[in-house]
Amino acid sequence: MNQAYLLLDAAMIDNLPYRLFKLECSTVQPLFQQTAYHALAEVSPVLVPVVPDSPLAHTFTQEWSETAGIWLESEAGGTAVLQHLRSLIHARVEGDVTVFFRYYDPRITGLWLTSLQPRVRDEVMGPIRLIVLPESVHPCRFIHQETPEQPIARYADKPWLSLSPDQLDHLSEAKRQRLVRLLIEHCQQHFPQCLQGLDLAACRRWAANCQGNAERHGYGAADEVTRWASFHAVLGENFPDAPEHAVYRQMLIEPNLSPEQRLDNLCAELQRQPLSEKERFA
Repeated sequence: MNQAYLLLDAAMIDNLPYRLFKLECSTVQPLFQQTAYHALAEVSPVLVPVVPDSPLAHTFTQEWSETAGIWLESEAGGTAVLQHLRSLIHARVEGDVTVFFRYYDPRITGLWLTSLQPRVRDEVMGPIRLIVLPESVHPCRFIHQETPEQPIARYADKPWLSLSPDQLDHLSEAKRQRLVRLLIEHCQQHFPQCLQGLDLAACRRWAANCQGNAERHGYGAADEVTRWASFHAVLGENFPDAPEHAVYRQMLIEPNLSPEQRLDNLCAELQRQPLSEKERFA
Protein backbone atom coordinates (compact mmCIF):
# COMPACT_ATOMS: atom_id res chain seq x y z
CA MET A 1 0.00 0.00 0.00
CA ASN A 2 1.36 3.40 -0.96
CA GLN A 3 2.30 5.94 1.69
CA ALA A 4 2.01 9.58 0.65
CA TYR A 5 4.72 12.11 1.44
CA LEU A 6 5.33 15.79 0.87
CA LEU A 7 8.77 17.01 -0.10
CA LEU A 8 8.68 20.67 0.91
CA ASP A 9 11.07 23.50 0.07
CA ALA A 10 11.96 25.36 3.27
CA ALA A 11 13.59 28.11 1.22
CA MET A 12 10.21 28.92 -0.34
CA ILE A 13 7.95 28.62 2.74
CA ASP A 14 8.28 31.15 5.54
CA ASN A 15 8.51 29.64 9.04
CA LEU A 16 8.04 26.11 7.72
CA PRO A 17 8.91 24.32 11.01
CA TYR A 18 6.30 26.39 12.85
CA ARG A 19 3.73 25.86 10.10
CA LEU A 20 4.25 22.10 10.26
CA PHE A 21 4.02 22.15 14.06
CA LYS A 22 0.69 23.99 13.87
CA LEU A 23 -0.50 21.37 11.38
CA GLU A 24 0.42 18.65 13.88
CA CYS A 25 3.11 17.16 11.68
CA SER A 26 5.41 15.28 14.05
CA THR A 27 7.77 13.55 11.59
CA VAL A 28 9.97 16.01 9.68
CA GLN A 29 13.15 14.75 8.00
CA PRO A 30 15.55 17.33 6.47
CA LEU A 31 17.33 16.13 3.34
CA PHE A 32 20.51 18.14 4.03
CA GLN A 33 21.02 16.35 7.32
CA GLN A 34 23.94 13.89 7.22
CA THR A 35 25.27 15.47 4.03
CA ALA A 36 28.00 17.95 3.18
CA TYR A 37 25.29 20.65 3.29
CA HIS A 38 24.15 20.09 6.88
CA ALA A 39 25.06 23.70 7.79
CA LEU A 40 22.24 24.85 5.50
CA ALA A 41 19.59 23.15 7.63
CA GLU A 42 17.35 26.23 7.70
CA VAL A 43 16.74 26.03 3.95
CA SER A 44 16.86 22.26 3.61
CA PRO A 45 13.97 20.55 1.83
CA VAL A 46 12.10 18.31 4.26
CA LEU A 47 10.20 15.05 3.84
CA VAL A 48 6.97 14.66 5.80
CA PRO A 49 4.29 11.94 5.64
CA VAL A 50 0.84 13.18 4.71
CA VAL A 51 -2.69 11.81 4.88
CA PRO A 52 -5.13 12.75 2.08
CA ASP A 53 -7.82 15.25 3.13
CA SER A 54 -5.86 16.21 6.25
CA PRO A 55 -5.22 19.86 7.20
CA LEU A 56 -1.63 19.40 5.98
CA ALA A 57 -2.82 18.06 2.63
CA HIS A 58 -5.24 20.96 2.18
CA THR A 59 -2.58 23.53 3.11
CA PHE A 60 -0.19 21.98 0.61
CA THR A 61 -2.78 22.05 -2.19
CA GLN A 62 -3.87 25.62 -1.51
CA GLU A 63 -0.54 27.28 -0.72
CA TRP A 64 2.54 25.25 -1.68
CA SER A 65 1.83 22.79 -4.48
CA GLU A 66 2.59 25.16 -7.40
CA THR A 67 5.95 26.49 -6.21
CA ALA A 68 7.22 24.94 -2.99
CA GLY A 69 7.11 21.15 -3.04
CA ILE A 70 5.83 17.91 -4.50
CA TRP A 71 3.41 15.16 -3.48
CA LEU A 72 4.85 11.68 -3.90
CA GLU A 73 3.80 8.14 -3.04
CA SER A 74 5.82 5.01 -2.36
CA GLU A 75 5.38 1.44 -1.16
CA ALA A 76 8.81 1.59 0.48
CA GLY A 77 9.40 2.72 4.03
CA GLY A 78 10.19 6.29 4.92
CA THR A 79 13.89 5.55 5.49
CA ALA A 80 14.34 4.22 1.95
CA VAL A 81 12.44 7.14 0.44
CA LEU A 82 14.50 9.67 2.39
CA GLN A 83 17.73 7.94 1.44
CA HIS A 84 16.96 8.04 -2.27
CA LEU A 85 15.67 11.63 -2.28
CA ARG A 86 18.75 12.73 -0.35
CA SER A 87 20.96 11.29 -3.10
CA LEU A 88 19.41 13.69 -5.63
CA ILE A 89 20.11 16.98 -3.84
CA HIS A 90 23.13 17.67 -6.03
CA ALA A 91 24.26 16.79 -9.53
CA ARG A 92 27.30 16.89 -11.77
CA VAL A 93 27.31 19.23 -14.76
CA GLU A 94 29.76 19.86 -17.58
CA GLY A 95 33.34 20.21 -16.37
CA ASP A 96 32.70 17.82 -13.46
CA VAL A 97 31.25 20.66 -11.41
CA THR A 98 28.83 19.87 -8.58
CA VAL A 99 25.68 21.99 -8.25
CA PHE A 100 22.59 21.96 -6.07
CA PHE A 101 19.63 20.43 -7.85
CA ARG A 102 16.24 21.79 -6.77
CA TYR A 103 14.27 18.93 -8.28
CA TYR A 104 11.64 19.36 -5.57
CA ASP A 105 10.47 22.59 -7.21
CA PRO A 106 7.32 21.24 -8.94
CA ARG A 107 8.07 23.26 -12.07
CA ILE A 108 11.48 21.57 -12.29
CA THR A 109 10.04 18.16 -11.41
CA GLY A 110 7.67 18.06 -14.36
CA LEU A 111 10.14 19.43 -16.89
CA TRP A 112 12.94 17.14 -15.73
CA LEU A 113 11.18 13.81 -15.37
CA THR A 114 8.99 14.03 -18.45
CA SER A 115 12.05 14.80 -20.59
CA LEU A 116 13.71 11.51 -19.61
CA GLN A 117 13.39 8.16 -21.33
CA PRO A 118 11.09 5.83 -19.31
CA ARG A 119 13.98 3.55 -18.29
CA VAL A 120 16.04 6.49 -17.01
CA ARG A 121 13.02 8.09 -15.35
CA ASP A 122 12.22 4.87 -13.48
CA GLU A 123 15.81 4.67 -12.22
CA VAL A 124 15.78 8.29 -11.08
CA MET A 125 12.49 7.78 -9.23
CA GLY A 126 13.89 4.79 -7.31
CA PRO A 127 11.32 3.79 -4.68
CA ILE A 128 8.87 6.52 -5.74
CA ARG A 129 5.88 5.01 -7.52
CA LEU A 130 3.90 8.18 -8.20
CA ILE A 131 4.37 11.94 -8.21
CA VAL A 132 1.34 14.24 -8.31
CA LEU A 133 1.68 17.78 -9.65
CA PRO A 134 -0.90 20.57 -10.00
CA GLU A 135 -2.47 20.89 -13.44
CA SER A 136 -1.14 24.45 -13.75
CA VAL A 137 2.40 23.07 -13.58
CA HIS A 138 2.03 19.75 -15.41
CA PRO A 139 -1.16 19.25 -17.49
CA CYS A 140 -1.08 15.45 -17.12
CA ARG A 141 -0.74 15.87 -13.33
CA PHE A 142 0.60 12.36 -12.66
CA ILE A 143 4.08 10.94 -13.24
CA HIS A 144 4.00 7.15 -12.85
CA GLN A 145 6.92 4.81 -12.51
CA GLU A 146 6.51 2.18 -15.23
CA THR A 147 8.93 -0.44 -13.89
CA PRO A 148 8.91 -0.81 -10.08
CA GLU A 149 11.55 -2.41 -7.88
CA GLN A 150 14.26 0.06 -8.85
CA PRO A 151 17.50 0.30 -6.83
CA ILE A 152 17.55 2.80 -3.99
CA ALA A 153 20.42 5.24 -4.41
CA ARG A 154 22.53 6.53 -1.54
CA TYR A 155 23.86 10.02 -0.95
CA ALA A 156 27.58 10.51 -1.64
CA ASP A 157 29.67 13.68 -1.58
CA LYS A 158 30.30 13.11 -5.28
CA PRO A 159 26.88 13.02 -7.02
CA TRP A 160 25.82 9.97 -9.01
CA LEU A 161 23.32 12.10 -10.94
CA SER A 162 24.52 14.15 -13.91
CA LEU A 163 22.80 16.82 -16.01
CA SER A 164 23.80 17.56 -19.60
CA PRO A 165 23.97 21.09 -21.07
CA ASP A 166 20.78 20.34 -23.03
CA GLN A 167 19.00 19.31 -19.84
CA LEU A 168 20.10 22.50 -18.09
CA ASP A 169 18.77 24.59 -20.96
CA HIS A 170 15.49 22.73 -20.81
CA LEU A 171 15.18 23.14 -17.05
CA SER A 172 15.85 26.87 -17.25
CA GLU A 173 12.40 27.07 -18.83
CA ALA A 174 10.96 26.69 -15.33
CA LYS A 175 12.65 29.91 -14.27
CA ARG A 176 11.28 31.72 -17.32
CA GLN A 177 7.75 30.44 -16.70
CA ARG A 178 7.89 31.50 -13.07
CA LEU A 179 9.07 34.99 -13.95
CA VAL A 180 6.39 35.40 -16.63
CA ARG A 181 3.71 34.59 -14.07
CA LEU A 182 5.30 36.98 -11.55
CA LEU A 183 5.31 39.81 -14.09
CA ILE A 184 1.67 39.25 -14.98
CA GLU A 185 0.65 39.27 -11.31
CA HIS A 186 2.74 42.39 -10.67
CA CYS A 187 1.10 44.32 -13.50
CA GLN A 188 -2.39 43.12 -12.67
CA GLN A 189 -1.90 44.49 -9.17
CA HIS A 190 -0.08 47.76 -9.90
CA PHE A 191 -0.92 48.58 -13.54
CA PRO A 192 -4.26 46.83 -14.23
CA GLN A 193 -5.02 48.92 -17.33
CA CYS A 194 -1.86 47.66 -19.01
CA LEU A 195 -3.19 44.13 -19.49
CA GLN A 196 -6.89 44.95 -19.61
CA GLY A 197 -8.71 43.04 -22.33
CA LEU A 198 -5.82 40.67 -23.03
CA ASP A 199 -6.32 36.92 -22.84
CA LEU A 200 -3.81 34.73 -20.99
CA ALA A 201 -1.74 34.01 -24.10
CA ALA A 202 -1.42 37.72 -24.88
CA CYS A 203 -0.48 38.46 -21.24
CA ARG A 204 2.26 35.84 -21.43
CA ARG A 205 3.57 37.32 -24.68
CA TRP A 206 3.66 40.76 -23.07
CA ALA A 207 5.54 39.41 -20.04
CA ALA A 208 7.99 37.41 -22.17
CA ASN A 209 8.72 40.49 -24.28
CA CYS A 210 9.31 42.54 -21.14
CA GLN A 211 11.64 39.88 -19.76
CA GLY A 212 13.61 39.64 -22.98
CA ASN A 213 13.94 43.42 -23.18
CA ALA A 214 15.22 43.60 -19.60
CA GLU A 215 17.77 40.85 -20.25
CA ARG A 216 19.08 42.65 -23.33
CA HIS A 217 19.89 45.59 -21.08
CA GLY A 218 21.59 43.43 -18.45
CA TYR A 219 18.73 42.81 -16.04
CA GLY A 220 17.86 39.14 -15.50
CA ALA A 221 17.10 38.70 -11.79
CA ALA A 222 13.43 38.45 -10.84
CA ASP A 223 13.40 41.67 -8.78
CA GLU A 224 15.19 43.58 -11.55
CA VAL A 225 12.82 42.40 -14.28
CA THR A 226 9.83 43.19 -12.07
CA ARG A 227 11.05 46.78 -11.73
CA TRP A 228 11.68 46.92 -15.48
CA ALA A 229 8.06 45.87 -16.05
CA SER A 230 6.94 49.17 -14.55
CA PHE A 231 8.59 51.03 -17.44
CA HIS A 232 6.93 48.75 -19.98
CA ALA A 233 3.56 49.23 -18.32
CA VAL A 234 3.73 53.03 -18.24
CA LEU A 235 5.88 53.89 -21.26
CA GLY A 236 4.98 51.08 -23.65
CA GLU A 237 6.54 47.91 -25.01
CA ASN A 238 9.03 49.82 -27.15
CA PHE A 239 10.79 51.14 -24.03
CA PRO A 240 13.54 52.39 -24.10
CA ASP A 241 13.90 52.59 -27.89
CA ALA A 242 11.20 55.11 -28.75
CA PRO A 243 12.36 58.65 -29.71
CA GLU A 244 10.78 60.09 -26.58
CA HIS A 245 12.83 57.76 -24.34
CA ALA A 246 16.18 59.38 -25.01
CA VAL A 247 16.63 60.47 -21.39
CA TYR A 248 16.16 56.86 -20.24
CA ARG A 249 18.62 55.53 -22.80
CA GLN A 250 21.19 57.98 -21.54
CA MET A 251 20.66 56.80 -17.97
CA LEU A 252 21.16 53.17 -19.01
CA ILE A 253 24.69 53.90 -20.26
CA GLU A 254 25.69 56.40 -17.60
CA PRO A 255 29.22 55.44 -16.43
CA ASN A 256 30.44 54.70 -12.90
CA LEU A 257 27.04 53.47 -11.71
CA SER A 258 25.95 50.00 -10.68
CA PRO A 259 23.02 48.37 -12.53
CA GLU A 260 20.90 48.86 -9.41
CA GLN A 261 21.72 52.58 -9.29
CA ARG A 262 20.71 52.93 -12.94
CA LEU A 263 17.38 51.29 -12.17
CA ASP A 264 16.90 53.68 -9.24
CA ASN A 265 17.54 56.62 -11.56
CA LEU A 266 15.08 55.26 -14.13
CA CYS A 267 12.42 54.93 -11.46
CA ALA A 268 13.06 58.48 -10.21
CA GLU A 269 12.72 59.81 -13.76
CA LEU A 270 9.49 57.87 -14.26
CA GLN A 271 8.07 59.52 -11.14
CA ARG A 272 8.79 62.93 -12.68
CA GLN A 273 6.68 62.16 -15.74
CA PRO A 274 3.69 64.50 -16.21
CA LEU A 275 0.44 63.20 -14.77
CA SER A 276 -1.04 62.97 -18.25
CA GLU A 277 1.54 60.29 -19.10
CA LYS A 278 0.56 58.11 -16.15
CA GLU A 279 -3.09 58.76 -15.43
CA ARG A 280 -4.01 56.09 -17.99
CA PHE A 281 -2.73 53.55 -15.51
CA ALA A 282 -4.21 55.01 -12.35
